[in-house]
Amino acid sequence: MDIAELEKFSKRCSQELPHEIDKILDSAKDKNMCAIGFVTTDDFYGFYLTWDYSNNINKYYDWKNGLEADFLYQPLVDIVENCKDIDFFNPSDEKWAFAQALLSVLERSIRQIPDKIFQKNGFKREDILFFSTMSAGDYMQEMMDTSVKMFNTTKTIEKYKIVI
Repeated sequence: MDIAELEKFSKRCSQELPHEIDKILDSAKDKNMCAIGFVTTDDFYGFYLTWDYSNNINKYYDWKNGLEADFLYQPLVDIVENCKDIDFFNPSDEKWAFAQALLSVLERSIRQIPDKIFQKNGFKREDILFFSTMSAGDYMQEMMDTSVKMFNTTKTIEKYKIVI
């Protein structure tokens, strides 16, 4: 895997994610909670953002909203298409290592979202639950569990009653 390509993806996420989160939180101003998910396919062909105002992230596939931000799609597709040393269609240590690398990129980008974005929309950072998973496939639950722990504080996980 070309680490330079992953770094370009990371930089773009860090630059553009705050704007997308701001839009989502603006629509949630009158809500108590908001869960935001980064969902990918089994072969990591891009992410889309989804969100809901409940604490049931296990039903993310029923949420009626989604946002396909180009910075979460095409750069990741390019990485996957240029990564010849990983079979993205079957479970493997290499595929899981790729998933963990992507989760690390998302974690860094989420942590870099300025607090003022949460505050101007009536939230504290720990009011928002972030997670990532696959829409179907090999590592759905592993990505969900790992990302919830990586992306959130203990206080947030408890507020949403997530059991890992």
